[in-house]
Amino acid sequence: MKTLFSLIIPIGLTLSAAFAGEEVIKDSQGMDCFVYTPETIAPDTSYQLVVGVHGANGKGNGAAGMKGWADRGDVIVIGPSFDSKGERPYQNGDGVHAEKLIALFDDLKKQYKLRDKMFLHGFSGGSQFAHRFAMNHPKVVCGVSAHSGGSWATDNYGSISNSAKKIPFAISCGEADTAKSFPQAPFTRMEWYGRFRDEIDKKGFCYIGDTWPDVGHRPSPGVWDLAMQCFQLAAGLPGKSATEEVEISAEWKNLDEIPRVAKPAAPKPQPLGNRTIPDSSVRAAFSKADAETIPDKGLLIFMRRYPPALWKDKPGSAELLEQCKGAAKRWFDEAGGEEMDAAAKKDFERFTEGLEID
Repeated sequence: MKTLFSLIIPIGLTLSAAFAGEEVIKDSQGMDCFVYTPETIAPDTSYQLVVGVHGANGKGNGAAGMKGWADRGDVIVIGPSFDSKGERPYQNGDGVHAEKLIALFDDLKKQYKLRDKMFLHGFSGGSQFAHRFAMNHPKVVCGVSAHSGGSWATDNYGSISNSAKKIPFAISCGEADTAKSFPQAPFTRMEWYGRFRDEIDKKGFCYIGDTWPDVGHRPSPGVWDLAMQCFQLAAGLPGKSATEEVEISAEWKNLDEIPRVAKPAAPKPQPLGNRTIPDSSVRAAFSKADAETIPDKGLLIFMRRYPPALWKDKPGSAELLEQCKGAAKRWFDEAGGEEMDAAAKKDFERFTEGLEID
């Protein structure tokens, strides 16, 4: 995941945070959407968009715990920010909130090569948005991971669309999550989860539902396991990482009804000759190195995106070069030095291109 330097944002999207480990763009309501990308973007690779939806009164930073998925290298993660107040809060998954997410998707497609459907994950209020948005807009959703919602699309609090039957849904709730999410709620979270599960079961949806003993209103490890399973089924990509699959539970219902997604080729490293570094990124990188010692992880990420051959001869590069040399030497030693395997050596040669190491 990029943790140091910003990309150029196309017209219509404005960058408002640099060196923050994330890019922040403004949505159609002027609210912050947090974007997390792999360290290297290959122009010929289609990336899966993963949307992490925050809980009530939250913000999109961290993408509901999903931001680390960008480190996989084959997904782009966003954390939109939504308004929890008003007559039609975002938990309804419709209206201006749904329109805003679709507009963000369209804008990001102008910057990145994205697959044509998004994967959604949410807990609590985020769960409410995620599953209702999928019911309202199934054509742009490939999978839904929704957990411990304070309400579900039953009992006149939304509707279950048959058009979403071929989308895999991973849903769950803690068995000790027995409070009502609002005073007028007709059911507790645990009760309402059960009603929704029963309804989609009757309708023949593809889903897995589970409950967690002794767990209250918090994500359990089982939530993340279900999210990975659902992602693997929905996107046709390995669930644990870009190369590691997860075991698919026998508890999934109606798996034969969902479309099989062809597995795309792994992203290829972009040739150096096709890359440039924006002047704004050069200035920012040099200024940061002059002001402080940058952690090795950040330096390595920066070199993998912008090898030193692209910027070492530019005025002001001296301090950044020295820090990169130190980080490269330490990486080399930790990787086994001269005894490292061929793949590691190739990686080292690629990200240190232009770096003169003693």
